[in-house]
Amino acid sequence: MWRLLLDALGAPEWHGDSLDALYDSLVAGLHRVRPPLVVELVGAARCPAALVAYLTRVRAVFADAGAALGAPVELRLTPVPPRSRPPTRPRR
Repeated sequence: MWRLLLDALGAPEWHGDSLDALYDSLVAGLHRVRPPLVVELVGAARCPAALVAYLTRVRAVFADAGAALGAPVELRLTPVPPRSRPPTRPRR
């Protein structure tokens, strides 16, 4: 989870994988991606319950950083959209 998130933010290689490090780096502007920003994790509900609970804490860190910066910084946890069925061909 950390590697994917930090790569998406453009974090430096030396970035730590903790909530405190994430908050500090968001507020300090250490990432290539700058606020306003929205990171969307699609299908997070399919993750193990412990990871979903942890992602809720990560989302709170994003919100706290946004409040400190006075800019939108958001982590969205969205469900996987339902698969659409391809159109059926009429039988001849």
